Amino acid sequence: MRNHIRIFRPLFTITTLLIFASMPLSAAGPLANCQDGVPYRWASGGVNIPFNPDQGDLGPLDHAAAVAAVAAAFDVWAAVPTSTVSYQQGAELPVDVNITNFAIYENAPAPDGLSAIVFDDTGEIFDLLYGPGSGVLGFAGPEWGNVPTCTITEGLAFLNGPAFDDLVAALDVMVHEFGHYNNLAHTVVNGQIYLGSVGGDDTGPTPLNPYAPPHPLLNDVVETMYPFYYGPGIGTASLERDDIASVSALYPHASFATTTAPISGTIFAPNGMTRVSGVNVIARNEADPFNDAVSAISGDYTDSNSQTSPVVGTYTLFGLTPGANYRVYVDELLAGGFSTPPASLPGPEEYHSGASESNNITSPDPVADFVFVQPGTSGVNVIFNQPAPGEPLSTGDDGSVEIALPFPVEICGQTFNSVSINGNGNITFGASSSDFTESIPEFLAGPPRIAGLWDDLSPNAGGTVTYNQSSNTFSVHYTNVPEFPANGSNTFSIHLKRSAGHIDIVYGQMTAIDGLAGVSCGGAVTSGFETASDLSTLSGRINLHNQPAVFELFNSANPNDLSAHILPFTGTTNYNDNWAEKNDTLNKARRISIPFDSIGVNRFTEIDPTGNDVDFFRITAPAGTSLLAEIIGGQLDTILVVADLAGNVLGFDDDSGPGLLSRAIVPIPATGDYYVGISTFPDGSFTGAGDSGGRYVLRLSTIEGTVLGLGDDNSIEVPLGFSFPYQGSSYSSVFVNANGNLTFGTGNGDFSESAAELRSGPPRIAPLWDDLSPNNGGLVIVEGDATSWSVNFQGVPEFSATGSNTFTLTLHSSGQVTIDYGNVTALDGLVGVSPGGGAPVVVESNLSSAIAWPVAGTTFELFTGAADPFDLDLIGLQFNP
Repeated sequence: MRNHIRIFRPLFTITTLLIFASMPLSAAGPLANCQDGVPYRWASGGVNIPFNPDQGDLGPLDHAAAVAAVAAAFDVWAAVPTSTVSYQQGAELPVDVNITNFAIYENAPAPDGLSAIVFDDTGEIFDLLYGPGSGVLGFAGPEWGNVPTCTITEGLAFLNGPAFDDLVAALDVMVHEFGHYNNLAHTVVNGQIYLGSVGGDDTGPTPLNPYAPPHPLLNDVVETMYPFYYGPGIGTASLERDDIASVSALYPHASFATTTAPISGTIFAPNGMTRVSGVNVIARNEADPFNDAVSAISGDYTDSNSQTSPVVGTYTLFGLTPGANYRVYVDELLAGGFSTPPASLPGPEEYHSGASESNNITSPDPVADFVFVQPGTSGVNVIFNQPAPGEPLSTGDDGSVEIALPFPVEICGQTFNSVSINGNGNITFGASSSDFTESIPEFLAGPPRIAGLWDDLSPNAGGTVTYNQSSNTFSVHYTNVPEFPANGSNTFSIHLKRSAGHIDIVYGQMTAIDGLAGVSCGGAVTSGFETASDLSTLSGRINLHNQPAVFELFNSANPNDLSAHILPFTGTTNYNDNWAEKNDTLNKARRISIPFDSIGVNRFTEIDPTGNDVDFFRITAPAGTSLLAEIIGGQLDTILVVADLAGNVLGFDDDSGPGLLSRAIVPIPATGDYYVGISTFPDGSFTGAGDSGGRYVLRLSTIEGTVLGLGDDNSIEVPLGFSFPYQGSSYSSVFVNANGNLTFGTGNGDFSESAAELRSGPPRIAPLWDDLSPNNGGLVIVEGDATSWSVNFQGVPEFSATGSNTFTLTLHSSGQVTIDYGNVTALDGLVGVSPGGGAPVVVESNLSSAIAWPVAGTTFELFTGAADPFDLDLIGLQFNP
């Protein structure tokens, strides 16, 4: 088990007005939780939190002024009398961090004993990470933490110097960022009101404004931890009541409990049973509604979204004035990024209304009704109101309404008490969906979904969306709903039947040509590789037991043909891992043959139950190959091990696959049997004690040749096995560079391809010189004999793991060079050959105009992107001596 882990990659930002924060953050609670109800905290109550400033300057501030500003910004938090936080400056960083060396701090592979405050003096780091003019001013947060003690051990902050006009702006941003450094998240209390006419908020449940304008927002009542920066003059460097409450809740001084009091409660869906996380809750003191106001997001002290967690849907508002009267209400989050995913409100914004709190159907509960709440009160709950059956639902454009179900509905082994009715022609379970760009990957990876016609529909422009229910049936009706903006008319309904669990989709007349229809169990159950069906040709009740998704995608080449049609589906099943459920020890390892994948339902692999399952498989592999073991699908944090029969570990991986999935390449030392084990983090001992579970898709294959472990922008020298003549010299080895090219005599990590660099650098052959990232996916494989040697870039993405690029370059002992291209998604890049070393300028060639080209001298084509895209897919080139 890893005790010391990276809490998260700290790309948490404060940005200029109306530019969204780029990574998730939560409100008024912690950025990172260690376990249910327990956030990560700096040790000793936050006393002497360390920080290590950079060596350089920071935009308009010279080095001394920048370091002084950092200390002053930390002192703002240290001055909170009801908190115990304090800070201690350590040694400066060992280097002046800049564009050439920042990566080791931005994404450190291991703890280094430093809590870096990086000064991006020129802004080049932020331009590279976010793009020029992004508006991102900084990012910060805890970096490394100790799991058993739930303590933060190192922090990190990056500051964008050129974004600061002066010391005032620098202090504003630093104070905000160092709030994240403390493990505080974003707060939304008064900031949304300040947006005013450009999407602003009301001071109570919309459209109520109990505190009449003009509001005193220019007098510094916008909270420091609001996710957007309005500029100097708003006073971000001075803390508001909500900021003080947030830091005091994490690091409380004894006086915090004696001078303030909390209000706590739970947010419920309209059924009164399902607890809802991701709802912003605000309390305003009636006597001082702007200065004395705090917020919390329900469920912000847990990373779980399961109703089994007692923390889900709960909230606590800290730091309130004892004896004061507060209005407590739920408030929609308009903009910003949040680690507690914001809920699509299952009803209108409303006040806590005391004993009359209900869903407004079983008993009256008008939105405007409220009771004053005094601090020290618990059980201050809100049950969202719900529209009545038959009443048109206000889904708006791309919106949703969550409706409590009249009976529990089981979908794919999960039981739901509510459903989200989405304006774009589908219903989802467990989460709402505003997505209007229907696609097969999203259909398979999202929440469980029933799509009558998932399309960019606009109920706000015409037609109605309603629901009806009885004790045994529940139905959703889309009647004469047009496509965006107001085109055509589409009528269909979705019916859920309690007795048999059947799902029926009944179609009236539809004018939409495109869209997606069908049923999906979502990303926790599907493999992600299910294929479409021709729904109109299926007869009888469609069997959902055979696969967890049955669907069809319509477009102009395959237009919608479901008008006046009925699609009757069976109920779903639980899709349990019956195929491999007993393989939880080495002695019970299931024997499988390579190549192998568990895409189909007949090979359904999962970690279940969470915290008490591990899977082992036994394979036979030949010597001289490498085993590629990878988890290619799943919404869990897997770990993977490969071992011999004696239990000796040959390979281990945690997160080298997509997201939190695993991927390992293991050389096979001798022909024989081996074990492959799958569990979830942090179960490094493979006893089954992991923190996550669900379906995963395992793929195993063996690879001929040698797999190169290339990172980002690095090189590996490889022997050729013969003398290769090139550009007047002979070489017995070649450097394979991660960015899609070979060089001779020296490696080259240059990711910014250009004709000038091709001519001025080392001797080079470039099948696709681009900013590629083999460390983020794909394989680079080399193999050869006495007469030829080849390198195969197989499915390698560009930087930031976009796309997939496959090509093979072969060097022949005769001096010939051949390149064979598979599928290439990169639009830009450089292809060609050059002796380098200051070669003469030559005219660019159009390489697609011929197959054969000279290997001597410089021949190249530079592809620049959308205006001049790469066009060599699926063809071959020769460079002949």
